[in-house]
Order: sequence, then structure tokens, then C-alpha cells
Amino acid sequence: MNIPPPRPSPDTPTRRDVTMARLLIVSLLVLCACSSLRGQADSMARKGLLVEAAAIYDDLSRQNPNDGELVLVRDNLRLRALTRLLSDARRARVEGRDEDAEDSLLRFLNHRAEWNTKLDGGLESSLREEVAGTRRHLQKLVGAPAGRGHALTAEQALLRKQPLLTHPELSRVARDMEWLVLQSGKASCLRLRDTSTEDSPHWRELVYRYCGHWREYAPRPASAPELFGPPSWSGAVEGLDAAQQARLEARLTQAFEASAWFSPGGPARPEFKLGGRFVTERDSQAVALTAPWTESVPYTDHEDRTETIEEPYEAEEEYTDEDGKTRTRTVTKYTSHTHTYSVPVTRYRDVPRTFEYHALRLSQAHHLAVASAATLDARRSPFVLAMQDQLSESGHEHDVTFEKGKVRPSQPSFTPAETWLDAKVEALAAAFSRQLATHWQESYCSTPSLTLDEAARCARAGAAVPAQVARVLSDILGADATQVPILFASP
Repeated sequence: MNIPPPRPSPDTPTRRDVTMARLLIVSLLVLCACSSLRGQADSMARKGLLVEAAAIYDDLSRQNPNDGELVLVRDNLRLRALTRLLSDARRARVEGRDEDAEDSLLRFLNHRAEWNTKLDGGLESSLREEVAGTRRHLQKLVGAPAGRGHALTAEQALLRKQPLLTHPELSRVARDMEWLVLQSGKASCLRLRDTSTEDSPHWRELVYRYCGHWREYAPRPASAPELFGPPSWSGAVEGLDAAQQARLEARLTQAFEASAWFSPGGPARPEFKLGGRFVTERDSQAVALTAPWTESVPYTDHEDRTETIEEPYEAEEEYTDEDGKTRTRTVTKYTSHTHTYSVPVTRYRDVPRTFEYHALRLSQAHHLAVASAATLDARRSPFVLAMQDQLSESGHEHDVTFEKGKVRPSQPSFTPAETWLDAKVEALAAAFSRQLATHWQESYCSTPSLTLDEAARCARAGAAVPAQVARVLSDILGADATQVPILFASP
């Protein structure tokens, strides 16, 4: 006959009870975590760290989308943070600390854009005042040098303020400042064009670039005798295939054409001798490896145990019967004594072991050595570029598994030769550019007394000009003399 299954007692938890209990525990954990983070955020807000506190409430609101209170607190913290930042900007402006004011204003605008916060009337009014204060400051910072014809100096000051001026609230200020700088540059271009002479090709090249910078025309002079056209290459790097050799030469040519030594109409082409070696070495060797591990080994030990034994004995004792007479009787009593004995027990100890296995040790090494030389200045020793580098990698290949020793199958991965070579070519081109600039400065910037054309020639390096060069250029360019290398800097 069918026997029905036993019915659970009222005290036995059902599967549904267990599930509900688990959900309750998870909810409590989430609630505790939320409360802990809220406490942390509230503490930060009391310390004035309003942006940081708002960020925590933002995380909490995303984790608990149905809790509207979190959103309200977050939005309140954001508004307080924006109010604080704008107040800091206004206070700094009143105290004459314009740069500090604009730092606070930038943070205000960044957070407002990030949070998409709608401002109340008071904040909107304060923002308008701060935009007006920024305009007044930029009139001094940008407008003043622009008015003196120092357009490059004004442009650099304006570029420094670009993070602030990209915000739509300052778009009109940005347009006005850009117009001032552009008009200053155009006017300076017209003035500089009148200072050019036929026997000053480097100065005329500077004026040509200056005017082009402001979208104005100036005639480009013929190439100066110190300048070269595209370079030619002789020799090869051993180990490079035709495509790799072509890439190397093209990248170095690109670096040369961005240097002070190059002019599209250069009267001569420098011949660079190129040599070196590129090789990739690979090796494979069978090796025996060991992996340490620990084994828990049983052993038999003895331990002493103690037991208490009670032994009976008979004795005579007196007692008083119901008639009041004293009598004796035999009774059983017990005496205790301790007995110690030894028993065997099983214990475990950790014993260090080694697991031996076999693998292939694979290794790879890339080696590159490149040298190039050319005569760029006949008065000096040849220009020389040299670079050596290598990359060595190794690893073990096997398909052995031994979990106790954390041994798992291994297949090493090495850097492909093409990838490494491309990175080295880029590094070589960067070094080539730096050394070309240094070689130019050593050739044409070291003279203590310079003419205007010689000073303009030095500036072609695209780097900061020496003091004696700045002095000569400043006679015509004023404060823009130190900014001239911008016109020749590589893109």
C-alpha cells in the first residue's frame, strides 16, 4: 500500500521560508551599506566637501532608483556646491584675484554642464556678473597685448583660457577676444611685410609664416643656402626587408622635413648614410622544472589519558535504631584512585614535496642597431644619429597539470618582431627630430652678436630662443619675440 510522505512539523522551515530569509538578509545588507555610505556623504557635506558628497548620493540614487529622497538630497547638494563655487569666484574677483576667480568659475561651469542643473534667479545674476568680470580680465590679459601689436602673446594668453571659454556662457567673450587677436595679427602682418628686404631670407620666411598664421598673404622667399630639400638615403639596415627599409626611410624623411633644415625648394639634397642591423633570435631548450607543494602526512602518536576508578569495600558503621539503641551494621563504601594510561592517536604534519616535470624553455630576443650620418653644416663635423636597443623575452611551454603545485599548461606569448620594430622606428624618428633641432641651434644660435636675419634663422629650430636672439627680435616684434618659435614648431 502507498505510504504518504511525512508531513513537516510546524517548526521545520520550508523552501519558501528559506528564500524569504535570504531575501531579507540581502535587503538588510543593502540597507546597511546604503546607510553607511549616506553617513559618509553627510559627514563630507558637513566638512564642506559638497561635490564629493553629491557624487556619493548620485551613486546611491542609481543603486536605489525607487528612493526619491536620495535624488532630492543629491540635487540639494549639487545646488549648494554650485552656490559655493560661484561665491568663491565672486569673492576672489572682488579681492583682485582674477585667476583664482576663473578657476572657481571653470569648476562651476564644468559641474553645471555635467549635472545639467537649472539655476535660480540669484545664481543666474551672479553668473552674469562673473562673466562680465571675466571679460574685463581678458581685456587686460588678451586685449592689451593685442592692442600693442603683440598678437602671438595675446593668442597664447587666450589659449590658456580655452577650457573656460569653450562653455556656451562665455561664447560671446571668446568670439570677441578671438576677433581682437586676429585683427592684431593681421595689422602686425602688414607692418612686418614692410620691414622685409631681399637680403634677409630668414626674416622674410618668418614674416611669411607670421602672416600665414593670421590668414594673411606675404610672399615666400627663395630658400636660404643653409636649407635642404628632401633627403636621400644610401646604405641599408641589415635584416630589414624592402618594406621595412622603406618605412624606416620614410619616417626619417618625414622627421627631417619637419625640421629647421628643410625647405621645399632647398637647393641641395642631403645624403644620409644609413647602416645597422636588425635580428630576431629564437631558442628552444628542454628543461626539467620543479614545483614545490606540501603534503599532509598521517602518523601515529601516543597521548596519556587519565581516568578515575571507584572500588567498593565493606565497612562497619554505627547507627541508632528506632528504639534508640546503638547498633552496628555492614555497609558498602567506595574509594577513588586515578589511573593513567597511553593510547595511540593519528596526527598529521605538513611535509614539503617537489613535483618534477619537463617543459620547453622558449626565448626570443629582438636586437636593433641603427646609425646614420650626413654633413649638414660644412663648418662642423657631420651630424650623427645612433641608436641601439633590444628586447629579450622567455617562457616555458608545457601541457602539464598538477593543481597541488599550481602547475597548469603554459604557452608563452612574445612581442611580434614587426610590432617592436615599428615602436623603435618611432623612437628613432623622435630622437632624429631632437638631434636635428640641437644641431641647428649649435650651428646658428651660439653667436653672441646677431643680425635680424641671423636671429630669425635661429628661431627656425622651433624651440625657446636664447636671450641674445630674443633681444634682436624684440626690437621689431616686442613681446612676441619669445613666441616666434611657435611659427616653426612641428605640428
